[in-house]
Amino acid sequence: MPRDIPEVPNDMPAATVADDHVFEMELITPLFGGGVEPRKNETSFPIRPTEIRGQLEFWWRATAGARYDAVRALREAQTNIWGSTERASRVIVSVELGQVDSPKPCAKYEPDRNNPEQLRSIWLQPFNIVDTSLPYALFPFQGQLGQGRSRVEVPPAECIQKATFKLHVQCPADCWPEVEQAVRAWTLFGGLGSRTRRGCGAIACAKLNPKDRNDLLQHAKQLAQSSHAVRQWPTLAAAILVGKEFDSAIAAWNEAIRVYQKFRQGVGIGRNPGQQNRAGRSRWPEPETIRRVTKRRAQRHQRLEQIPDDAFPRAELGLPIVFHFKFKDRGDPEDTVLYPGKGPDGESRERMASPLILKAVKLANNKFVPVIVQLRVPPLDSVDLRQGNQSLPLPNPIFIRGKKLAEYPNSPMSRLSQNGSALEAFIHFAVSQGFVRA
Repeated sequence: MPRDIPEVPNDMPAATVADDHVFEMELITPLFGGGVEPRKNETSFPIRPTEIRGQLEFWWRATAGARYDAVRALREAQTNIWGSTERASRVIVSVELGQVDSPKPCAKYEPDRNNPEQLRSIWLQPFNIVDTSLPYALFPFQGQLGQGRSRVEVPPAECIQKATFKLHVQCPADCWPEVEQAVRAWTLFGGLGSRTRRGCGAIACAKLNPKDRNDLLQHAKQLAQSSHAVRQWPTLAAAILVGKEFDSAIAAWNEAIRVYQKFRQGVGIGRNPGQQNRAGRSRWPEPETIRRVTKRRAQRHQRLEQIPDDAFPRAELGLPIVFHFKFKDRGDPEDTVLYPGKGPDGESRERMASPLILKAVKLANNKFVPVIVQLRVPPLDSVDLRQGNQSLPLPNPIFIRGKKLAEYPNSPMSRLSQNGSALEAFIHFAVSQGFVRA
Protein backbone atom coordinates (compact mmCIF):
# COMPACT_ATOMS: atom_id res chain seq x y z
CA MET A 1 0.00 0.00 0.00
CA PRO A 2 1.17 3.63 -0.33
CA ARG A 3 4.03 5.02 1.69
CA ASP A 4 3.47 7.87 4.10
CA ILE A 5 4.11 11.29 2.63
CA PRO A 6 4.71 14.53 4.53
CA GLU A 7 1.44 15.80 5.90
CA VAL A 8 0.27 19.31 5.10
CA PRO A 9 -0.14 21.03 8.49
CA ASN A 10 -3.76 21.62 9.47
CA ASP A 11 -3.24 25.38 9.54
CA MET A 12 -1.93 25.60 5.97
CA PRO A 13 -4.51 27.46 3.84
CA ALA A 14 -6.00 25.50 0.98
CA ALA A 15 -6.06 27.00 -2.50
CA THR A 16 -9.78 27.75 -2.22
CA VAL A 17 -12.39 27.69 0.54
CA ALA A 18 -12.77 24.12 1.79
CA ASP A 19 -15.77 22.37 3.27
CA ASP A 20 -15.21 20.08 6.25
CA HIS A 21 -16.52 16.56 5.64
CA VAL A 22 -16.66 14.46 8.81
CA PHE A 23 -16.74 10.65 8.97
CA GLU A 24 -17.12 8.63 12.16
CA MET A 25 -14.88 5.60 11.71
CA GLU A 26 -14.40 2.37 13.61
CA LEU A 27 -11.75 -0.33 13.42
CA ILE A 28 -13.29 -3.76 12.67
CA THR A 29 -10.15 -5.93 12.42
CA PRO A 30 -6.92 -5.52 14.44
CA LEU A 31 -4.45 -2.82 13.44
CA PHE A 32 -0.77 -3.74 13.17
CA GLY A 33 1.75 -0.94 12.81
CA GLY A 34 0.71 2.42 11.47
CA GLY A 35 3.43 4.26 13.38
CA VAL A 36 6.66 5.83 12.21
CA GLU A 37 8.52 2.56 12.80
CA PRO A 38 7.29 -0.19 10.45
CA ARG A 39 4.92 -2.77 11.98
CA LYS A 40 4.82 -1.01 15.34
CA ASN A 41 1.83 0.81 16.80
CA GLU A 42 2.38 4.44 17.69
CA THR A 43 1.31 4.74 21.33
CA SER A 44 1.00 8.54 21.38
CA PHE A 45 -1.02 8.85 18.15
CA PRO A 46 -1.89 5.39 16.77
CA ILE A 47 -4.05 6.64 13.87
CA ARG A 48 -2.10 9.23 11.94
CA PRO A 49 -3.45 11.71 9.39
CA THR A 50 -0.31 11.22 7.28
CA GLU A 51 -1.08 7.54 6.79
CA ILE A 52 -4.73 8.18 5.95
CA ARG A 53 -3.72 10.86 3.50
CA GLY A 54 -1.38 8.43 1.76
CA GLN A 55 -4.16 5.86 1.61
CA LEU A 56 -6.59 8.35 0.12
CA GLU A 57 -4.11 9.33 -2.57
CA PHE A 58 -3.65 5.64 -3.43
CA TRP A 59 -7.40 5.13 -3.78
CA TRP A 60 -7.77 8.37 -5.73
CA ARG A 61 -5.28 6.98 -8.25
CA ALA A 62 -7.20 3.69 -8.30
CA THR A 63 -10.54 5.37 -8.99
CA ALA A 64 -10.55 8.88 -10.47
CA GLY A 65 -6.93 8.49 -11.59
CA ALA A 66 -7.80 5.54 -13.81
CA ARG A 67 -9.06 7.87 -16.54
CA TYR A 68 -5.53 9.10 -17.27
CA ASP A 69 -3.52 7.02 -19.71
CA ALA A 70 -0.03 8.21 -18.80
CA VAL A 71 1.90 8.67 -15.56
CA ARG A 72 2.72 12.30 -16.38
CA ALA A 73 -0.95 13.24 -16.80
CA LEU A 74 -1.80 11.37 -13.60
CA ARG A 75 0.87 13.25 -11.63
CA GLU A 76 -0.31 16.61 -12.90
CA ALA A 77 -3.89 15.86 -11.86
CA GLN A 78 -2.76 14.46 -8.53
CA THR A 79 -0.67 17.52 -7.79
CA ASN A 80 -3.62 19.76 -8.62
CA ILE A 81 -5.67 18.14 -5.84
CA TRP A 82 -3.21 16.66 -3.36
CA GLY A 83 -0.32 19.08 -3.76
CA SER A 84 3.41 18.47 -3.89
CA THR A 85 6.59 19.73 -2.26
CA GLU A 86 6.17 22.94 -4.27
CA ARG A 87 2.40 23.31 -4.17
CA ALA A 88 -0.07 23.39 -1.27
CA SER A 89 -2.61 20.61 -1.10
CA ARG A 90 -6.27 21.39 -1.63
CA VAL A 91 -7.14 18.56 0.75
CA ILE A 92 -6.49 18.70 4.49
CA VAL A 93 -6.84 15.53 6.56
CA SER A 94 -7.12 15.53 10.34
CA VAL A 95 -8.15 12.98 12.97
CA GLU A 96 -10.00 13.18 16.29
CA LEU A 97 -9.30 10.05 18.31
CA GLY A 98 -12.15 8.41 20.20
CA GLN A 99 -11.71 5.25 22.24
CA VAL A 100 -8.54 3.37 21.36
CA ASP A 101 -7.44 0.11 23.00
CA SER A 102 -3.88 -0.29 24.22
CA PRO A 103 -1.73 -2.48 21.94
CA LYS A 104 -1.70 -6.17 22.90
CA PRO A 105 0.47 -9.07 21.65
CA CYS A 106 -1.12 -11.16 18.92
CA ALA A 107 0.62 -14.35 20.08
CA LYS A 108 2.87 -15.80 22.77
CA TYR A 109 5.50 -18.50 23.08
CA GLU A 110 5.29 -21.35 25.56
CA PRO A 111 7.09 -24.70 26.01
CA ASP A 112 6.10 -27.33 23.48
CA ARG A 113 4.20 -30.12 25.21
CA ASN A 114 5.90 -32.72 23.01
CA ASN A 115 9.36 -31.23 23.52
CA PRO A 116 9.55 -28.98 26.62
CA GLU A 117 13.06 -27.78 25.70
CA GLN A 118 11.63 -26.06 22.64
CA LEU A 119 9.07 -23.26 22.35
CA ARG A 120 5.96 -23.08 20.22
CA SER A 121 3.82 -20.16 19.10
CA ILE A 122 0.28 -19.77 20.45
CA TRP A 123 -2.07 -17.28 18.80
CA LEU A 124 -4.15 -15.17 21.15
CA GLN A 125 -7.67 -13.76 20.75
CA PRO A 126 -9.17 -12.96 18.34
CA PHE A 127 -6.88 -14.97 16.08
CA ASN A 128 -7.44 -18.32 17.83
CA ILE A 129 -10.99 -18.96 16.67
CA VAL A 130 -11.96 -22.55 15.82
CA ASP A 131 -10.66 -23.68 12.41
CA THR A 132 -8.82 -20.42 11.97
CA SER A 133 -6.92 -19.59 8.80
CA LEU A 134 -5.90 -16.12 10.00
CA PRO A 135 -2.33 -17.14 10.96
CA TYR A 136 -1.74 -17.80 7.25
CA ALA A 137 -2.10 -14.04 6.67
CA LEU A 138 -0.44 -12.97 9.93
CA PHE A 139 2.79 -14.98 9.85
CA PRO A 140 5.03 -11.85 9.75
CA PHE A 141 3.66 -10.88 13.16
CA GLN A 142 4.08 -14.16 15.04
CA GLY A 143 7.68 -13.45 16.06
CA GLN A 144 10.75 -15.56 15.54
CA LEU A 145 12.64 -18.16 17.53
CA GLY A 146 16.40 -18.45 17.66
CA GLN A 147 18.43 -21.49 16.67
CA GLY A 148 17.25 -24.58 18.49
CA ARG A 149 13.81 -23.01 19.04
CA SER A 150 14.63 -22.52 22.72
CA ARG A 151 14.64 -18.72 22.92
CA VAL A 152 12.57 -15.88 21.50
CA GLU A 153 14.62 -13.84 19.05
CA VAL A 154 11.81 -11.55 17.85
CA PRO A 155 8.72 -11.26 20.10
CA PRO A 156 5.22 -11.41 18.56
CA ALA A 157 3.92 -8.10 17.28
CA GLU A 158 1.36 -6.05 19.16
CA CYS A 159 -1.92 -4.86 17.65
CA ILE A 160 -4.79 -2.53 18.46
CA GLN A 161 -8.04 -4.48 18.42
CA LYS A 162 -10.62 -1.71 18.86
CA ALA A 163 -10.62 1.97 17.98
CA THR A 164 -12.96 4.77 16.97
CA PHE A 165 -12.08 8.12 15.44
CA LYS A 166 -13.51 11.05 13.50
CA LEU A 167 -11.95 11.71 10.14
CA HIS A 168 -12.06 15.32 8.92
CA VAL A 169 -11.47 15.89 5.21
CA GLN A 170 -11.42 19.56 4.23
CA CYS A 171 -11.77 19.96 0.51
CA PRO A 172 -13.06 22.56 -2.01
CA ALA A 173 -16.36 21.69 -3.65
CA ASP A 174 -14.94 21.39 -7.17
CA CYS A 175 -12.65 18.48 -6.31
CA TRP A 176 -14.78 16.86 -3.59
CA PRO A 177 -16.52 14.31 -5.90
CA GLU A 178 -13.16 12.70 -6.69
CA VAL A 179 -11.93 12.89 -3.11
CA GLU A 180 -15.22 11.43 -1.84
CA GLN A 181 -14.80 8.54 -4.28
CA ALA A 182 -11.37 7.85 -2.77
CA VAL A 183 -12.78 7.99 0.78
CA ARG A 184 -15.49 5.48 -0.13
CA ALA A 185 -13.04 3.11 -1.86
CA TRP A 186 -10.61 3.30 1.09
CA THR A 187 -13.39 2.56 3.57
CA LEU A 188 -14.60 -0.45 1.57
CA PHE A 189 -11.34 -1.95 0.36
CA GLY A 190 -8.50 -0.33 2.32
CA GLY A 191 -7.49 -0.02 5.94
CA LEU A 192 -4.88 1.19 8.40
CA GLY A 193 -1.40 -0.05 9.22
CA SER A 194 0.42 -3.08 7.83
CA ARG A 195 -0.96 -5.90 5.65
CA THR A 196 -4.20 -4.18 4.78
CA ARG A 197 -4.34 -6.23 1.56
CA ARG A 198 -4.60 -9.29 3.78
CA GLY A 199 -7.40 -7.78 5.84
CA CYS A 200 -5.61 -6.19 8.80
CA GLY A 201 -6.77 -2.77 10.01
CA ALA A 202 -10.12 -2.86 8.19
CA ILE A 203 -12.41 0.10 8.93
CA ALA A 204 -16.08 0.96 8.65
CA CYS A 205 -18.16 4.14 8.59
CA ALA A 206 -21.87 4.12 9.43
CA LYS A 207 -22.86 6.62 6.73
CA LEU A 208 -20.79 4.85 4.06
CA ASN A 209 -21.51 1.20 4.88
CA PRO A 210 -23.50 -0.64 2.16
CA LYS A 211 -27.12 -1.23 3.19
CA ASP A 212 -26.85 -4.99 2.74
CA ARG A 213 -25.04 -7.61 0.68
CA ASN A 214 -27.06 -6.87 -2.45
CA ASP A 215 -26.29 -3.17 -2.17
CA LEU A 216 -22.57 -3.97 -1.91
CA LEU A 217 -22.78 -6.26 -4.96
CA GLN A 218 -24.48 -3.52 -7.01
CA HIS A 219 -21.86 -0.94 -6.03
CA ALA A 220 -19.03 -3.40 -6.67
CA LYS A 221 -20.47 -4.24 -10.08
CA GLN A 222 -20.14 -0.60 -11.13
CA LEU A 223 -16.51 -0.53 -10.03
CA ALA A 224 -15.69 -3.87 -11.67
CA GLN A 225 -17.27 -2.96 -15.00
CA SER A 226 -15.07 0.07 -15.61
CA SER A 227 -13.92 0.05 -19.22
CA HIS A 228 -10.48 1.66 -18.82
CA ALA A 229 -7.36 -0.19 -19.95
CA VAL A 230 -4.62 -1.45 -17.65
CA ARG A 231 -2.55 1.45 -16.31
CA GLN A 232 0.98 1.54 -14.94
CA TRP A 233 -0.52 1.90 -11.45
CA PRO A 234 -3.17 -0.23 -9.64
CA THR A 235 -6.78 0.62 -10.46
CA LEU A 236 -10.25 -0.69 -9.60
CA ALA A 237 -11.02 -3.39 -10.51
CA ALA A 238 -10.37 -6.52 -12.52
CA ALA A 239 -12.75 -8.45 -10.27
CA ILE A 240 -14.69 -7.99 -7.02
CA LEU A 241 -16.12 -11.03 -5.22
CA VAL A 242 -18.43 -11.06 -2.20
CA GLY A 243 -19.02 -13.98 0.17
CA LYS A 244 -21.91 -14.85 2.44
CA GLU A 245 -22.86 -12.87 5.56
CA PHE A 246 -21.28 -13.47 8.98
CA ASP A 247 -22.05 -12.14 12.44
CA SER A 248 -18.53 -10.84 13.07
CA ALA A 249 -15.75 -9.16 11.13
CA ILE A 250 -13.25 -11.77 12.32
CA ALA A 251 -15.37 -14.63 10.95
CA ALA A 252 -15.83 -12.88 7.59
CA TRP A 253 -12.13 -12.07 7.37
CA ASN A 254 -11.26 -15.66 8.24
CA GLU A 255 -13.42 -16.91 5.37
CA ALA A 256 -11.55 -14.82 2.80
CA ILE A 257 -8.18 -16.04 4.11
CA ARG A 258 -9.44 -19.65 4.30
CA VAL A 259 -10.22 -19.70 0.59
CA TYR A 260 -6.82 -18.17 -0.24
CA GLN A 261 -4.94 -20.63 1.97
CA LYS A 262 -6.90 -23.58 0.55
CA PHE A 263 -6.04 -22.56 -3.01
CA ARG A 264 -2.33 -22.19 -2.28
CA GLN A 265 -1.76 -24.97 0.26
CA GLY A 266 -4.94 -27.06 0.57
CA VAL A 267 -4.64 -30.86 0.45
CA GLY A 268 -5.81 -32.09 -2.93
CA ILE A 269 -5.42 -28.61 -4.44
CA GLY A 270 -2.06 -27.01 -3.67
CA ARG A 271 -0.39 -30.13 -2.26
CA ASN A 272 -0.66 -33.89 -2.05
CA PRO A 273 -2.05 -35.68 1.02
CA GLY A 274 0.57 -36.11 3.73
CA GLN A 275 1.47 -39.01 6.00
CA GLN A 276 2.06 -39.28 9.76
CA ASN A 277 1.35 -35.60 10.48
CA ARG A 278 3.72 -34.56 7.70
CA ALA A 279 2.53 -32.26 4.91
CA GLY A 280 2.38 -33.73 1.42
CA ARG A 281 4.49 -32.45 -1.43
CA SER A 282 3.51 -29.30 -3.28
CA ARG A 283 1.67 -29.51 -6.57
CA TRP A 284 3.01 -26.09 -7.59
CA PRO A 285 6.07 -25.85 -9.89
CA GLU A 286 8.19 -23.56 -7.68
CA PRO A 287 9.87 -26.24 -5.47
CA GLU A 288 10.91 -28.34 -8.50
CA THR A 289 12.12 -25.21 -10.30
CA ILE A 290 14.25 -24.15 -7.31
CA ARG A 291 15.72 -27.66 -6.97
CA ARG A 292 16.64 -27.55 -10.66
CA VAL A 293 18.22 -24.10 -10.37
CA THR A 294 20.20 -24.85 -7.19
CA LYS A 295 21.03 -28.45 -8.19
CA ARG A 296 20.09 -29.54 -4.67
CA ARG A 297 17.56 -32.21 -3.78
CA ALA A 298 16.88 -34.32 -0.69
CA GLN A 299 16.90 -38.01 -1.54
CA ARG A 300 13.38 -38.43 -0.21
CA HIS A 301 12.13 -35.81 -2.67
CA GLN A 302 12.74 -37.45 -6.02
CA ARG A 303 11.83 -35.49 -9.14
CA LEU A 304 8.08 -35.28 -9.79
CA GLU A 305 8.29 -35.59 -13.56
CA GLN A 306 4.75 -34.36 -14.26
CA ILE A 307 5.38 -30.99 -12.59
CA PRO A 308 7.16 -28.28 -14.64
CA ASP A 309 10.55 -27.15 -13.32
CA ASP A 310 10.72 -23.85 -15.20
CA ALA A 311 7.88 -21.85 -13.69
CA PHE A 312 6.88 -19.53 -10.83
CA PRO A 313 3.09 -19.08 -11.24
CA ARG A 314 2.47 -17.93 -7.67
CA ALA A 315 4.59 -14.84 -8.36
CA GLU A 316 1.42 -13.27 -9.79
CA LEU A 317 -0.10 -13.29 -6.30
CA GLY A 318 2.53 -10.96 -4.80
CA LEU A 319 6.27 -10.86 -4.07
CA PRO A 320 8.60 -11.57 -2.36
CA ILE A 321 7.94 -15.24 -1.58
CA VAL A 322 10.29 -17.02 0.85
CA PHE A 323 10.76 -20.71 0.08
CA HIS A 324 11.82 -22.71 3.13
CA PHE A 325 12.78 -26.32 2.49
CA LYS A 326 12.32 -28.49 5.56
CA PHE A 327 14.99 -31.02 4.60
CA LYS A 328 17.80 -28.65 3.62
CA ASP A 329 20.05 -30.51 6.09
CA ARG A 330 19.47 -33.61 3.95
CA GLY A 331 20.20 -32.10 0.58
CA ASP A 332 17.32 -29.77 -0.26
CA PRO A 333 18.04 -26.08 -1.12
CA GLU A 334 18.80 -23.43 1.46
CA ASP A 335 16.15 -20.73 2.00
CA THR A 336 15.46 -19.03 -1.30
CA VAL A 337 13.54 -15.81 -2.00
CA LEU A 338 11.65 -14.91 -5.17
CA TYR A 339 11.53 -11.21 -6.05
CA PRO A 340 10.12 -9.30 -9.02
CA GLY A 341 12.51 -8.81 -11.92
CA LYS A 342 14.38 -5.58 -12.42
CA GLY A 343 12.39 -2.41 -13.03
CA PRO A 344 12.43 -0.25 -16.19
CA ASP A 345 15.39 1.64 -14.71
CA GLY A 346 17.41 -1.58 -14.41
CA GLU A 347 17.35 -1.49 -10.61
CA SER A 348 16.53 -4.55 -8.52
CA ARG A 349 13.08 -4.53 -6.96
CA GLU A 350 12.36 -5.87 -3.50
CA ARG A 351 8.57 -6.04 -3.62
CA MET A 352 5.53 -6.36 -5.83
CA ALA A 353 2.41 -5.68 -3.80
CA SER A 354 -0.24 -8.35 -4.24
CA PRO A 355 -3.03 -7.39 -6.65
CA LEU A 356 -5.40 -9.26 -4.33
CA ILE A 357 -7.20 -7.68 -1.38
CA LEU A 358 -8.81 -10.10 1.10
CA LYS A 359 -10.84 -8.49 3.85
CA ALA A 360 -14.08 -8.05 5.76
CA VAL A 361 -16.63 -5.33 4.98
CA LYS A 362 -19.28 -4.16 7.44
CA LEU A 363 -22.88 -3.73 6.26
CA ALA A 364 -25.47 -1.32 7.63
CA ASN A 365 -27.47 -4.30 8.94
CA ASN A 366 -24.55 -5.05 11.33
CA LYS A 367 -23.55 -8.12 9.33
CA PHE A 368 -20.12 -8.64 7.76
CA VAL A 369 -19.10 -10.14 4.44
CA PRO A 370 -15.74 -11.37 3.15
CA VAL A 371 -14.60 -9.52 0.05
CA ILE A 372 -11.94 -10.40 -2.53
CA VAL A 373 -10.75 -7.60 -4.81
CA GLN A 374 -8.44 -8.12 -7.76
CA LEU A 375 -6.84 -4.82 -8.65
CA ARG A 376 -6.13 -4.16 -12.30
CA VAL A 377 -2.34 -4.06 -12.64
CA PRO A 378 0.27 -4.55 -15.38
CA PRO A 379 1.23 -8.22 -15.81
CA LEU A 380 4.40 -9.42 -14.11
CA ASP A 381 6.90 -10.43 -16.82
CA SER A 382 10.07 -11.37 -14.96
CA VAL A 383 11.30 -12.61 -11.59
CA ASP A 384 14.58 -12.70 -9.68
CA LEU A 385 15.45 -15.75 -7.55
CA ARG A 386 18.02 -15.07 -4.83
CA GLN A 387 19.90 -16.80 -2.05
CA GLY A 388 21.22 -14.06 0.21
CA ASN A 389 22.18 -11.20 -2.12
CA GLN A 390 23.08 -13.53 -4.97
CA SER A 391 20.74 -13.85 -7.96
CA LEU A 392 20.54 -17.37 -9.33
CA PRO A 393 20.52 -18.18 -13.07
CA LEU A 394 17.04 -19.18 -14.21
CA PRO A 395 15.92 -21.45 -17.05
CA ASN A 396 15.26 -19.65 -20.31
CA PRO A 397 12.40 -19.25 -20.84
CA ILE A 398 10.92 -19.06 -17.36
CA PHE A 399 7.12 -19.18 -17.11
CA ILE A 400 4.98 -17.06 -14.80
CA ARG A 401 1.79 -18.02 -16.63
CA GLY A 402 1.09 -20.22 -19.62
CA LYS A 403 -1.27 -22.88 -20.92
CA LYS A 404 1.03 -25.75 -19.95
CA LEU A 405 0.82 -24.72 -16.28
CA ALA A 406 -2.88 -25.62 -16.24
CA GLU A 407 -2.49 -28.89 -18.16
CA TYR A 408 -0.05 -31.02 -16.17
CA PRO A 409 -1.60 -33.70 -13.91
CA ASN A 410 -3.00 -32.35 -10.62
CA SER A 411 -2.17 -28.75 -11.46
CA PRO A 412 -3.81 -26.38 -8.92
CA MET A 413 -4.91 -24.34 -11.95
CA SER A 414 -6.49 -27.24 -13.80
CA ARG A 415 -9.98 -26.33 -15.09
CA LEU A 416 -9.67 -22.94 -13.40
CA SER A 417 -7.52 -21.02 -15.89
CA GLN A 418 -6.95 -21.98 -19.51
CA ASN A 419 -4.17 -19.37 -19.55
CA GLY A 420 -2.31 -21.03 -16.68
CA SER A 421 -2.61 -17.88 -14.55
CA ALA A 422 -2.60 -18.37 -10.78
CA LEU A 423 -4.38 -15.04 -10.38
CA GLU A 424 -7.19 -15.99 -12.76
CA ALA A 425 -7.37 -19.48 -11.25
CA PHE A 426 -7.77 -18.13 -7.73
CA ILE A 427 -10.70 -15.92 -8.71
CA HIS A 428 -12.48 -18.91 -10.28
CA PHE A 429 -11.62 -21.06 -7.26
CA ALA A 430 -13.16 -18.48 -4.90
CA VAL A 431 -16.36 -18.56 -6.96
CA SER A 432 -16.39 -22.36 -6.58
CA GLN A 433 -16.20 -21.80 -2.80
CA GLY A 434 -19.38 -19.72 -2.68
CA PHE A 435 -18.19 -16.20 -3.50
CA VAL A 436 -20.30 -14.20 -5.97
CA ARG A 437 -18.66 -12.14 -8.67
CA ALA A 438 -20.03 -8.61 -8.95
